[in-house]
Amino acid sequence: MKNIEKYKFKEFTYVKYYNSGDNKGIIEHNKNKPEYLFKFYALTEYSVDAFVKGYFYASHPIELNDCLDSSPFLFFTSKPLDFELYEKFLGFAYKENMDELKKFYEDDCSIENLCKGYISNLYSIATNLFGIISTTERENNPLMWPHYTQEKGFQIKFNTAKMEQSIESKITDDEEYLGLYPINYTDKLEPIDISEFQTMLIPLYYATNIKSEQWNYENEWRFLVGKQQMGVPYSKSGLDPREDWSVHKENRYIYYDNNLIEEICLGVNFFNGKEFELKWLDDKSFRIKVKPKKDNRLSEPQNRLLDYIAIDLKDKLYYSGIKYELDENEKHFLIRTKERLEIKKEEDGFYILSRTNQIIKMMDKASL
Repeated sequence: MKNIEKYKFKEFTYVKYYNSGDNKGIIEHNKNKPEYLFKFYALTEYSVDAFVKGYFYASHPIELNDCLDSSPFLFFTSKPLDFELYEKFLGFAYKENMDELKKFYEDDCSIENLCKGYISNLYSIATNLFGIISTTERENNPLMWPHYTQEKGFQIKFNTAKMEQSIESKITDDEEYLGLYPINYTDKLEPIDISEFQTMLIPLYYATNIKSEQWNYENEWRFLVGKQQMGVPYSKSGLDPREDWSVHKENRYIYYDNNLIEEICLGVNFFNGKEFELKWLDDKSFRIKVKPKKDNRLSEPQNRLLDYIAIDLKDKLYYSGIKYELDENEKHFLIRTKERLEIKKEEDGFYILSRTNQIIKMMDKASL
């Protein structure tokens, strides 16, 4: 067995040291980790629960919003694989009938199939132990707000090094922190030949690290984690009749210290008339209350989020805005902003929010 395997694609190198004593691989690259990272959330009960309780949901590749991202189609083999590999990785499923495994091997290694069954099964096994947490290094990302929050969700900001330390400190015995890596954007998504590798580790790191360059506006960095029985949600994949494999969403929760949140910024349409009673008290302050649903439920995600902010993040609250700016020719153009808000909850379920005029212009370098 080789002690080291490497695979280079563009400016990234995917490496596994087999004498390292752990299950980790390494992705080598020349990018510096940003001081801060940001995560965008849609306004849902699930996202608010994650934020308030201090955990990230580590997605299975099937759950990513691009069907080409981390796809099993990124794996192939240029030649038939040895039966020993089938026996090593799939033998547990055929331990009472090895003849059936041999027949599966013979059919699967045909010219027509070229080990597609093996790849599919191994993909399921590997991704059952693997999760992805997506973040961005770019705070001012005008496409991220509409794509991921519909302009009514929220964005959080945290220190990269402190978050890494926090995640690692909370990893349990059946979990493993695999690293934080930037996405390798490429004009062509090239499949990787798994016949060149002893295990699926390097192919998995590669497949979950490359994305079409059309996504490069996201400036994405991914936390990778490993954990037993994270589940495979087949039911979220098109034309797949298989039942979900041991899916319990809590198995994909990765915890951190939520006092590490440096800022939370609400979307420009967070306080909308459809979901809030809203009254301006003067030119700086407004009073709001969440409208109950038809079943009179008061525990809406807006209430839970605002309650948490009012207690734990009241000095870290910002609100997205829009303003005019002048270019070098004295012509107006629009920019995004964020302004710090003060928040206070009243006993009757109302909140008072006040503008501070502490406005930060969210401008790209090209606009300065």
